[in-house]
Amino acid sequence: MKKIGYLTYCEIDLAAVDHNLKEVIKLAARNKFSLPTRSCSRKRTKDVATVLAVIKADAYGHGAGKIASLLDKAGVGFLGVSDVDEGVALREAGIKRPILLFESTLAAHACKIVDHELMPTVCTLELARALNRYAQKRKKRIDIHIKVDTGMGRLGIWHEEAFDFIKKVSRLTFLRIMGIFTHFPAADTDRRFTREQIGYLYNLVTSLDRAGLIIPYIHAANSMGLAGYQTHILNLSRPGLILYGLYPHSGLRKNICLKSVLSVRSHVIFLKEIKKGRSISYGRTFFTKKDMLIATIPIGYNDGYFRALSNRASVLIGGVRCPVVGRVTMDQIMVDASHVKGVKLGSPVTVLGQQKGECVSADELAKHAGTINYEIVCSLGGRLPKVYKKRK
Repeated sequence: MKKIGYLTYCEIDLAAVDHNLKEVIKLAARNKFSLPTRSCSRKRTKDVATVLAVIKADAYGHGAGKIASLLDKAGVGFLGVSDVDEGVALREAGIKRPILLFESTLAAHACKIVDHELMPTVCTLELARALNRYAQKRKKRIDIHIKVDTGMGRLGIWHEEAFDFIKKVSRLTFLRIMGIFTHFPAADTDRRFTREQIGYLYNLVTSLDRAGLIIPYIHAANSMGLAGYQTHILNLSRPGLILYGLYPHSGLRKNICLKSVLSVRSHVIFLKEIKKGRSISYGRTFFTKKDMLIATIPIGYNDGYFRALSNRASVLIGGVRCPVVGRVTMDQIMVDASHVKGVKLGSPVTVLGQQKGECVSADELAKHAGTINYEIVCSLGGRLPKVYKKRK
């Protein structure tokens, strides 16, 4: 009998990450980059291939440690995580590349940020001053980024107030402002608003340049911003989702060719003949309309396979689509395997990904669950064990 390790697991294709990173760099190079004023030409980087790779939320469920190591060796400029704890975890894993913390934090975390040489996002004078005090005490100079709110309404200084804020922060001698960034809340749905945001950022940077406050990196280009817009101000791409082979919008498939990174594999653990007219699973939401062969698969909402997929999603067995029947339970799902030739105990199952030319995508599962592809991979990847396919 074939030896089986995990019954259900995530398979992570590291070669696909390599491929997607190369696609990101090519896409960034196609964006026209020009400096807002000539005076800053020697101080601001012109390397549009510089990448800030987003690996927050455990690299969207793909495993931050492994992905960070791969991207570090690939030579990305920066890594981006959510918070201090995610940054510290990468430092403890041996990652030495600059790490940006996207999430603003409290002054109480200044010591940890300085001690682990992390690059914080600063939105308050309280945090800026605390960082400056502790950096002076440790005789270090800390690089920071400042977030400007151009319409997200979440973190960041409103763009109208940002010039004065940046001037005040620039006077703190143990801090060095390395970047300014903003965030697009509707890049996939509202192009006019997104272009307004780019304009607000351009005006701010131009004003800062004229005042002699030249900041090396300007960024806003998340996956949708990078793939869907050409800009003349940004010089740091900030890909997240597209690194993992997922499209923020289906219309971008013509702009960039991505390879899916995460698949979910499982096995058939039980087979049962069920006569016509019988019900399956909790709540009796499914009744067989004919005699069926039902396969039980060891994955459920405890593993991040949403209950909302009940009676909607499919899995692949032998390259054949097998609909989920009845409600998703905590640890198992039941699927109709009546049309699968040779199905048996231990037969391989693909819950997410490709099998024999057929595919169940994260976009498909997201549509069934009424959510976005981000949530599908974060949920499944965050809970299931991971097996990494080595790069060739």
